[in-house]
Amino acid sequence: MDERDARRGDVQELSDFELAVYETVAEIDKEGGAADFDTIGRLVDGPEEDLWAALGHLVSINHLHSTSKGYVLGPHDWAP
Repeated sequence: MDERDARRGDVQELSDFELAVYETVAEIDKEGGAADFDTIGRLVDGPEEDLWAALGHLVSINHLHSTSKGYVLGPHDWAP
């Protein structure tokens, strides 16, 4: 098993809402940008507290990284 895989949570364990948040960040990241909270909130319909919880969980399992410009993808093994 690759060391990166051991540090990353299993995408199949994500809720539908977390998956929607992840996919939104991925779309913005593939264009070279970072997804700020307001943009994610506008694109993903859900309560603010659910969005914060989803982002926190995605960061904790290494699917996303929080930067000064917003959220970007964590390590992944697929091409952009």
